Amino acid sequence: MTRYFLVLAAALLPLGAIGQSKPATASATAQLESEITAEVCRDFEKQHKVRSLDQLSKDEAMTLMQEAMKRSMMSRAKQVEKLMKDAGDNSAAVLREMGQRVGARLASECPVALALFTRLAGNTAAVQSADLTIGDAERPLLTRLATAMCTDLTAVDAQQPLSQMSKEARTGQIQQSMQKVLKDHAREVSEQYGPELFMDADRMRALGIKVGGLMAGQCPKLVATFGQQ
Repeated sequence: MTRYFLVLAAALLPLGAIGQSKPATASATAQLESEITAEVCRDFEKQHKVRSLDQLSKDEAMTLMQEAMKRSMMSRAKQVEKLMKDAGDNSAAVLREMGQRVGARLASECPVALALFTRLAGNTAAVQSADLTIGDAERPLLTRLATAMCTDLTAVDAQQPLSQMSKEARTGQIQQSMQKVLKDHAREVSEQYGPELFMDADRMRALGIKVGGLMAGQCPKLVATFGQQ
């Protein structure tokens, strides 16, 4: 029976929904989350060598994500069992919240994960035409862009929660915030990538994906709303 609970838990993790779990959960599971993140990233890297992750369908990407999570959690059965037992009736919410944090860490710490997450989101154009690896030279600028995006969207969310917007309204707000941030940092972006970047839709989408990955490490709860229907 324990095995089936773990399989269910692994299936819940990639969903990234936010549960109303106790705040202490994050610190109590920090080591477990770190281990799962590292192992899942290694799994992604192995799979990427066999078949490029940007060639997966959305369903294949979800299956890979769930299977990688399941393997990692099954190898830590006792730790996961204790987490679920301690959470009691709140176990599903606790697992989903942990999944959000693991996903955020993968997005910011595991370069190949960005390609997989993009497939899950159904956005393929930028992945197929651009390298999503964040280089050392561009990381400081991208981090500033991510911080600015988180700041802007946090202010918007305080006025009207993104999670309560329609998908169209939320997407429009995200695009509006990105346009504002890029305008504010246009000179820096132009110096880093060249002014022609602003005329290249695929490169602009790739830039957005990179910024989104770094945002996941700074404001994960907001980023978790991006894919909501």
